Amino acid sequence: MKLLIINADDFGYSPGVNSGIIYSHQHGILTSATLMANMPGTQEAVALAKQHPDLGIGAHLTLTAGRPVIKELGTLTDDDGNFFKLPSYHEKRPLYREEEIFIEWCAQIDYLMRQGLTLTHLDSHHHVHSFPENQLIARAVSERYGLPFRNSRGAEKKAVVPANYRNDICVDMMNTEMIRSLDRAYTVDKEACLAELSQTFNAIADYETVEAMVHPAFVDETLYYQSSFHLQRMREVEILVAPEVRNMLEMLGYQFVHYGFFNFKGG
Repeated sequence: MKLLIINADDFGYSPGVNSGIIYSHQHGILTSATLMANMPGTQEAVALAKQHPDLGIGAHLTLTAGRPVIKELGTLTDDDGNFFKLPSYHEKRPLYREEEIFIEWCAQIDYLMRQGLTLTHLDSHHHVHSFPENQLIARAVSERYGLPFRNSRGAEKKAVVPANYRNDICVDMMNTEMIRSLDRAYTVDKEACLAELSQTFNAIADYETVEAMVHPAFVDETLYYQSSFHLQRMREVEILVAPEVRNMLEMLGYQFVHYGFFNFKGG
């Protein structure tokens, strides 16, 4: 049996992102989402997660978007109290106090748990948990909460906490030429998009447990003006709810699950 986790990043980023994620879950093949604790749509995302208990919920830890949950930390933010965005992060990271990253990530997880959410796994915005300088911190966080981090960006090769991974590989399901193109509607380019999806999944056919990373959203002003990756997310919604995509993945032998499946099975 091959298992497929289809996980949406950025739950809580904005109301438009939240709507796209829930629509993709209700009407399509989305099984999982990771929720940000510090963004404009966080409270709405928490409420939506409770209304949709079949959607697995993880924590999408942030270090490069929004503001920290802990206000007293001094090395992680700019003069306005915001996390440094990714380009500045790489410059500023040598100045961060590592204990502040640990405290902040734990605070984000604690916040989501206090809202009554049962978390299934952990990952991070921009995959910062898999960066070499953050791997020992990620390991400490994982061990503290007994939650696995997503295996992504080559993390399976770095093997900081190999026994704690649940997925064998993580693929960016939608990051191909025709899927990313907005020149024409999905209904027009359907066959080309399906061919790209088929190629993506055939390339990893030997793996038993796969996470497909996705970013579905309906675009609102928060997403449009705060992220450079916005309009393409609407295409992802179309693909996730398309019956032909579900059929193709089922024909490839996948069972759709979320990370909670492994906790239930005692994995």
